[in-house]
Amino acid sequence: MGWNVSAEVIAFIIVLVISVYSRQSHAVPSPKNRVFRLCLATTLGAIGTNLASTLMIAYAPLELLPLTYLVTLCYFVLTPLLGTVYFYYAVAVVGEARPVGRAFVLASGVPCAAYFLLVLANVPTGCLFSFDAAGIYMQGPLIIATYLVFYFYCVACFALVVFTRAPIDPVIKRILAVFPLIAVGVIAVQQLFPTYLLSGSAAACSLLTIYLYLQNKRLSVDQLTGASNRQEFLSMVSLMDEKGQPFTAVLVSLSNFKFINDKFGHENGDRFLREFAAYLGTVGEARLYRYSGDQFALIASCDGAGGNHDEAAATATLIAPLQKRLEEPWRIGGHSCTVGAAIGAVSYPAIARTPGDVVAALEYATVESRKLEPNTPCVCTPEMMGAIHRRNAIADVVRRAAEQDGFTLNLQPIWSESARRFVAAEALCRLTDDELGPIPPDEFIPIAEQIGVISDVTRFMLERACAFVRSYRDAHPSTTFHGVSVNFSAVQFIQDDLAESVLAVVARHGIPASCLRVEVTESAIIANPEAVRAFMEKMHAQGVRFYLDDFGTGYSNLSTLLELPFDVVKLDKSILRSVTEDEHLVEFFALLASGFGVLGTQALSEGVETPEQRAFLGRCGCDLMQGYLFSRPLPPEEAAAAIAASEGRGEE
Repeated sequence: MGWNVSAEVIAFIIVLVISVYSRQSHAVPSPKNRVFRLCLATTLGAIGTNLASTLMIAYAPLELLPLTYLVTLCYFVLTPLLGTVYFYYAVAVVGEARPVGRAFVLASGVPCAAYFLLVLANVPTGCLFSFDAAGIYMQGPLIIATYLVFYFYCVACFALVVFTRAPIDPVIKRILAVFPLIAVGVIAVQQLFPTYLLSGSAAACSLLTIYLYLQNKRLSVDQLTGASNRQEFLSMVSLMDEKGQPFTAVLVSLSNFKFINDKFGHENGDRFLREFAAYLGTVGEARLYRYSGDQFALIASCDGAGGNHDEAAATATLIAPLQKRLEEPWRIGGHSCTVGAAIGAVSYPAIARTPGDVVAALEYATVESRKLEPNTPCVCTPEMMGAIHRRNAIADVVRRAAEQDGFTLNLQPIWSESARRFVAAEALCRLTDDELGPIPPDEFIPIAEQIGVISDVTRFMLERACAFVRSYRDAHPSTTFHGVSVNFSAVQFIQDDLAESVLAVVARHGIPASCLRVEVTESAIIANPEAVRAFMEKMHAQGVRFYLDDFGTGYSNLSTLLELPFDVVKLDKSILRSVTEDEHLVEFFALLASGFGVLGTQALSEGVETPEQRAFLGRCGCDLMQGYLFSRPLPPEEAAAAIAASEGRGEE
């Protein structure tokens, strides 16, 4: 019988090329990557023994028949094993998304083990193949078992991927489902045309599909710096967590990289990143990862049993030389430039106990590092980890509250000294959890912004505020109560139809648009100046009034008042406190309050807590006041009663 080996030779070359290029593709010794390397080795072995066996059967002298028999026997072991290793590759991929039971893994190997026993039985029985006295190759009666085992694992691979409930990316799922079908098709062709050797081609096609879409170096390595990417970092953290291997992780975030790009150009910026990454790769015995654009991560294993001493030593080994190098200049674009960095570090498992903890701790510590002196590292402590856990717990509470309208509306009335009554109120969001208790707004509002539910919070407050105004006006038809102010976050102004959606809520509750006050901070204006301006113009045209909130906290300047149509400026309570504690600032405050009047803007002082502060504000001409002296934040029913009482009294 004459065989056509051309397809097998091409397949061998393809697999050999893949082996060379994938040698250093993945630094993470994960189960998936280890099985992939096993797939490469098994495929090379199967194709190699197939070619060697075929050539020896055709051309080897009779004296080499024992060797020919041995090579052929190896081929019969390795070829069905191809299906087995590819199946276990799919198991490894699924296992990254959801753990696969050990019992399932062991049971899946039974057909392969049974076939291996059949191969051993071939020696005395010739059930799979044999050679006659003249050295002629003959197929045995159970040769079909070789194909059946291969088909079994291909079908099992397909079924595993299609019917798994593991949260796998749909693209990856399709790839894993396709490659066994390709293999089955090619082997079926070989069955129909036995003289054409195609088993290696089937394996090579499957291997090439896996490599291009799942194991390609480009998927795991940052192309600019050559460092492993963020996904590889996360995979390594997860792998070390599974093994219980203590390690230290460091996140280095460049402080002024934008300046480098702007001053020296993007080409020199890229050159600097490559140089910086090359340096980091020499720090200690750590693995290097490009975490994001100007952020790099390092992971160093800790020796010993993972005690605090080992982890502290590993942290110092990574950070100390980095700090020293950052003090020295870098050559960028022919110029000398000092580059700073924020440095965060955390130890596992002494501080961080899970992969999620590691990532959260690194990012938290890096943010805290920016608050310190340049290049000063922040090493995550148990207290910081506790703050992170609290933040995560609050985030969960906020998400539930956003889904279930679990927030509470309080209102703090605003006093007019000239009218001697409450003329407006500020809507304040409150959140309480059964386990965490009351959560302050300065904690949960920033978290709501970060997790993308601040619009839900504002919608809730807007609906409740409008409902309060409608209810109060219905109960007091002759009221002169002006309305309620609602705080808007900076991130909300990116919504194109924000004005329309807000006005729709006002219209639905049947209240005049002038009863709504929108509070905007200057930080929000700085973040989205054009969007804020457009929103204010649309709303102002409908009668909505605007408050500039937190004036005096660091951003505020008079140019904002001149450029935008603010009706009221809310003076932060820190201003009142500072003025009443320093007599030299009294005259300045009086001039400030009168200056707002010249601009056609009212001043509202927050944090009024004492009669002395009230008297001082009266002397300065500040008419609107808000604080515990007049009223604490109240539930809607109590706020309505307080406002009504002030209107009925018309005096203090």
